[in-house]
Amino acid sequence: MNKLQLFLLYFILSPIALFAQGDSITIKGQLHPGIGNSANKITLSFTDNSNKKQVFSQKIQSGKFEFKVPKQPKIVDAILRTADQMTATNPMQSPLNLFIGGDNIRIDADNEELQFADVSGGEENNAYTILRQSTATFIKQKNTLYTPILTNEVSSESTEGKSILQQISQLGKKENQLQKQFIKSHPHLYSSLFLLYRMRSSYTSSDYKSAFDELSNTYKSSSIGQMLQARIEKELVTAKGKTAPLFERPTSTGTHFKLENMRGQVVLLDFWGSWCSPCRASMPHLQELYSRYKEKGFEIVGIAQEHGKTLEDSKKTWHKAIQQLNLPWINVLNNENKEQMDIVKAYQISGFPTKILVDKNGKILLRVIASATDDIDIALKEIYGY
Repeated sequence: MNKLQLFLLYFILSPIALFAQGDSITIKGQLHPGIGNSANKITLSFTDNSNKKQVFSQKIQSGKFEFKVPKQPKIVDAILRTADQMTATNPMQSPLNLFIGGDNIRIDADNEELQFADVSGGEENNAYTILRQSTATFIKQKNTLYTPILTNEVSSESTEGKSILQQISQLGKKENQLQKQFIKSHPHLYSSLFLLYRMRSSYTSSDYKSAFDELSNTYKSSSIGQMLQARIEKELVTAKGKTAPLFERPTSTGTHFKLENMRGQVVLLDFWGSWCSPCRASMPHLQELYSRYKEKGFEIVGIAQEHGKTLEDSKKTWHKAIQQLNLPWINVLNNENKEQMDIVKAYQISGFPTKILVDKNGKILLRVIASATDDIDIALKEIYGY
């Protein structure tokens, strides 16, 4: 055996070489050209098990790329994106989510639809690809519908814009239903925890907690699991069955409002702001509910949080929005007398809009963020019988 052969044998059998070969995985991909320009650079990023940020970047050669990255003892989520992620032909393009563990990963995608890639490699990616493909139609339809609003061709507050947002909402609910089924059917997967973290607005607070409790404990100590648990604990102040924190404020019409005076009525607390597009988009539906149940004693209390530099600035934008949106219910401003009681803080509001339904006895029935669910409608139908 000559010296070169001995050297190669030593290198192959050395602990360093074995470590390098055994502690990494390969992520290979093929991007197929689309209508627009082909991407020329791709980046993979994730936070590893030691909480260190890992970023890998390279040029794409003939539509192909390949990364060698460290194996992860516990699954972590990663983001793969091309340099031209936002394209003129597809302004709604999103990056691709991967799950890195100990298995090699293969990716096959169209250049302009990276988020819908076929990803294989390990149970996490195999299962999530099936979900990704099942929701792709809804996401593509939503993207197509939303493009004229995104490009300012259509105003979100016009009749056409409101119709578009309603269609998007219905498609979103179909997408959410499939995602919820995935989480329920795969409680042992990290991807279910990852997905649940991103879907806060698709559950009531109590249902969100239940979905988290049903997941395996394997990944609950991860950073995303801890953040999710902290979010749940924060919202326990308005857990189902608890008494809604009492507050009082001057109303937009100059009268004085006290929540305790609403006993005997079902009340919907709507935390919103004039600056919040999803808040404004939800108003037509609230008007429908108000018109349907007002004669039965149903009341809405809008609690606005404004961003004015002064109280007068906040009052000005608040009053203007109430008039523009034609809000007929009780409206109060959190900015006013905030030093005495911060209603947003008392209710632990972290996202707008947040809606909290309170029964005739002042007890919390449910809490939802945004308007991605029908839970309020369902609850009111149960209460009033129609």
